Amino acid sequence: MRVLQLEKVGVFFPGRTLFSGISWSVFRGQRVGLVGVNGAGKSTLLKIIAGDASASEGQVSLARDATAGYLPQSGVAFRGSELFAEAFSGLPDIPHLLRQLEEARTLLPVAPHDEALLELVGVLEHRFHMLEGYRAEAKVAAVLGGLGFKESDFRRSTEEFSGGWQMRIALSKLLLHDPDILLLDEPTNHLDLQTVLWLEGFLREFNGAVILVSHDREFLDGMITEIAELAFGRLTLYPGNYSDYEAGREEREQLLIKEQEKVDTERKHLEKFVERFRYKASKATQAQSRLKRLEKLEDVEQLAHTKSIHFRFPEAEASGKWVLELSRAGKSYGSLSVFEGLDFVVQRGERIALVGANGAGKSTLCRLISRQETPTQGTVDLGHNVKVEFFAQEAESGLNLEATVLEEAEAENRSMSQSELRGLLGAFLFQGDDVHKRVKVLSGGEKSRLALAKLLLRPANFLILDEPTNHLDMASQDVLLDALKHYGGTLLIVSHDRFFLDRLVGRVLELEAGRLRDWPGTLSDFLERKGLSERSRSESGAPQAKQVDLSVGKLDGAKREKELKRLEAEIRNRYSAELTALKTEAERCEQRIARLEARQQEIEVLLADSEFYGNPAKSGATVQEYKRIREDVPRLYDQWQEAERRLAKLEMSKNIELEKVRATENA
Repeated sequence: MRVLQLEKVGVFFPGRTLFSGISWSVFRGQRVGLVGVNGAGKSTLLKIIAGDASASEGQVSLARDATAGYLPQSGVAFRGSELFAEAFSGLPDIPHLLRQLEEARTLLPVAPHDEALLELVGVLEHRFHMLEGYRAEAKVAAVLGGLGFKESDFRRSTEEFSGGWQMRIALSKLLLHDPDILLLDEPTNHLDLQTVLWLEGFLREFNGAVILVSHDREFLDGMITEIAELAFGRLTLYPGNYSDYEAGREEREQLLIKEQEKVDTERKHLEKFVERFRYKASKATQAQSRLKRLEKLEDVEQLAHTKSIHFRFPEAEASGKWVLELSRAGKSYGSLSVFEGLDFVVQRGERIALVGANGAGKSTLCRLISRQETPTQGTVDLGHNVKVEFFAQEAESGLNLEATVLEEAEAENRSMSQSELRGLLGAFLFQGDDVHKRVKVLSGGEKSRLALAKLLLRPANFLILDEPTNHLDMASQDVLLDALKHYGGTLLIVSHDRFFLDRLVGRVLELEAGRLRDWPGTLSDFLERKGLSERSRSESGAPQAKQVDLSVGKLDGAKREKELKRLEAEIRNRYSAELTALKTEAERCEQRIARLEARQQEIEVLLADSEFYGNPAKSGATVQEYKRIREDVPRLYDQWQEAERRLAKLEMSKNIELEKVRATENA
């Protein structure tokens, strides 16, 4: 079924065409990655489809009764409601239907014999059952849990959440609304690694269409089925995921080069003929014909390219063998403990990923290591001759707002020529005259990119990067990735970008529940061992059971006991969200069954009274209600039993994991 149709859509600005003549059909079940260089118009096209912007020409049509849901990159804020209520309002029809039901039911004690009111309540309840309203709260809890919210967050006011969490609230409402087409503009920018994996799985199972703008290669590969490339003002479709698209790019490029060579050869022959015979009377007609052909001959447009830039970090003095050591380090803000008892050592040349849920304390730990903050307990020691540079998510606060982009770069490195500096800035999407813009007029994303470019110009032997790829397109990511591959110092990187991390790191530090766990190996190794890789997810329908680290048994005394308790807490936390959702669903079914069975008994008393049939309209509505109850109760029992079955299975999986830990404890 077609859900979206674009017909000759174009956007024009004075002296510039962003894109034109785009005709495109999107069908239910398609998951499309919308790609193109920075400034090609991807976000603009999404806004036009969503109805948040107007095209200069053409028409955008959704199928009859179809709905679209749009997530912008930023700028979303919710106020004046609790988190759960705000997310619940995203459900289609159900919140409004519940309000109608509550209003109608409050009138029943006042007018218990009002036939129209009784019929309205019956109709509303039937509609509520058809929409599976009894599962609504469990569904909301499951989506909020998947997006990283804790159950303790559900009653918090929405204004208490920061910008990144505000975007998650918007995403939760969008997913719960279940539109026919989802329009997502960089949805992973504000998510941690585990939430990205959850969203990827959710979108793979989504029944509607998806159009997605993202610079996260692994995310694109994990869920899309088609690429739509916006380049040279036109839209071109390619089957497959992003890796398929990239692999075929070189082949397409070679074909275009060959076509251009044919055009060049023909042009040369035509020019030669015209030059030779245009003034010869016997050949004048042929020469004119070829001249017209020459005028119509057009070059073949090549693929869009970002100039290839290779950057190398300035040389820094080598550090000592031991770069960093944390001993029983902890950080608290008043009564809030972020983490405690962290012990780990970093050696020269190591490349480490720091992962964990948003709010686990990754950025706080980075600030401690870079000496921007001090620990409230334990020690954080840097080794001999260690020079740290830290790129933080708020790094733009250190920019000179009155300087130009180029002046800011020049202030960091006087040894590079303007041409070299402009090349580096171009790699971070400051093209042409953009380098002469004042910093104060840049957007938040542009300031972040400039701060990252400045950091790369400073000599350091220990780099700490906190989400460095968030505002970079794929070409810029490649420049940064290439530079980091050739970097001779030590790296600590916080990122949710699996493609980026997997090509750099050989060790993963996981911060969870205030504790740090060390995983040697690549990010793929880490995901495999955690049960979060594609293979392990496909092998299990339940939350993947983690292997108990048997090396715990080699620890002694308090350390061993503490680590075992941490493992038990980790297992309980991992199962918590789904167990809560299933328990809620089972309880709702039980409550609904109890109400319906009580009402059934009331009606059966009425049906046994001969006077009840004296009013045919009233008795007819009640009989219809009785029939619906007789149909609904068995169905609710089935749903309750299914929830209880899944609950028992999940509890068993959890208990098996806990038993493994306890067996280790007793060993």
